[in-house]
Parts: sequence; C-alpha cells; structure tokens
Amino acid sequence: MNISNSEKARDRGSDFDSDRISVCSEAQSESDQEGIRQRSMRLLPPPALRDFVGRATLTFYFAFGAAIKVGALILALRNMVWTTASGVDLAADVASLGFLVLMVVSTVTRLPPVKTAQGIEPRISALIGCFATVTLVVVPRVQILPQLELFADLIIIGGFTLCIWCLWWLGRSFSITAQARRLVTAGPYRFVRHPLYVCEAIVLVGIVLRNPIWETVAICAIALTFQYRRLVNEEKVLQSAFPEYESYKRTTPMLLPSFSSFW
Repeated sequence: MNISNSEKARDRGSDFDSDRISVCSEAQSESDQEGIRQRSMRLLPPPALRDFVGRATLTFYFAFGAAIKVGALILALRNMVWTTASGVDLAADVASLGFLVLMVVSTVTRLPPVKTAQGIEPRISALIGCFATVTLVVVPRVQILPQLELFADLIIIGGFTLCIWCLWWLGRSFSITAQARRLVTAGPYRFVRHPLYVCEAIVLVGIVLRNPIWETVAICAIALTFQYRRLVNEEKVLQSAFPEYESYKRTTPMLLPSFSSFW
C-alpha cells in the first residue's frame, strides 16, 4: 500500500512538472514571437513616414486614374452620338470619375491612424481586395444585348452614386489597409457597419453583367473574397481601438440592413 501511494505521488508530481514545463514553453514561445514581431517592426520606417508614403502613393494612383477617366470622357464626348444608351453609359463614367475624385480628396485629408492591423495578411488582403479589379482593363469585351447593357450601366451608376454617398460620410476616416482613424456611425453607417463594401459589390455586379465572361466573374469573385477579409480585419481593429464599437456592432448589421434600421 505504501509503495502504491508513493507511486501515485510521483505520478502527480510528474504531471505537475509536465504542466509547468508546458506552460513555461508556451509563455516562452509567445515571448519569442513578440520579440520577433518587435524586431521586424523596428526594421520598418516610422509610422508617420509609412503613413505619408502610403498617402502619397494612393493619391498618385487615384489621381492618375481620374486623369485617364477625364481624357476618355473628353474623347467620348467628341465622337458621341446621343442616344439613351450612350447617355447612360456616359453617366456611368461620370459617376466613376466622381468616386475617384472623392477618393483623392479623402486620401489627402485623412486623419492619422490611431490603430493599424498587425501582420502581412491584412495588408495583402487590402491590396488585392482593392486593386484586383484593375486587371479588368485587359479582359476582352464581348457584345451583349442592348437591353442588358443598359441595365448593367444603370446598376453601375447606382452603385457608384451610393459609393460616393458612403465615402462622403466616411471622409477623413478612409483607408485601404485595416486602420482605425475615427468611428463613423452616421449617414449610411447608421444602417450597416460597412456600407461602402456593399455599394462596391453592387458596382461589381454591374461590371459582370456588362461583360459576362468567366474572366470577369473570376476577377470580381477574387476581389469580393479579399474585400471580405479586409472587412473582417477592419472589424478587429475598430473593436480594439474604440470601446463603443461593441455597442454599435450589437445594434447595426454588418452588411444587410434590417427593417428596424430605417425607423
């Protein structure tokens, strides 16, 4: 009996030592990971410089896109035969130009971030989600029915108009990567937490209908997939930066508005 008790005591001691070693190993692993993260962050430029470089790069990109769009509109107006379809097509281009111009203004005037998502995945997701559709310029266009073309253009006009409304309210809180600048809960953000993503998805639906081939569908699907990852990363950053976000999250849907949101 004494031998049995001694063995049990040794077993309990061994289990305790194993648990203690496991806890210490996990703590050491977390400490090592934090140390690696801090060393890698020290290799990066200061946050203020990174924000300036990002702001300047995005400003140039959106301004360049707006300039190209203006040139295309001027050429279209010179050779335009005025019909209902051509007028709607022109309106779609004007709406997209307005969105680009507002993105330039929002990027130049945006507030400094109070919190930024850490790691490489949020940055990659943001870049792919935002710029994947640039590759649509190399996708061949196909002929479609005039009625479908008109319907697609109307969807694009509506989507870009709603995007402008959302971006107007987002204003100086606009960013590409997952960052917290200022919590916006008014305007379209009263109905859903991420209205700009919804409106951009509407534009993509119009683009797919305008050129319904597998390349267009694939590119738009990739863009939407990474936009959702971008959205999830933004949720984490906003929750971490603003304690009041939890209450906003409980009362406001993520993407699809509820009937109660309108009253």
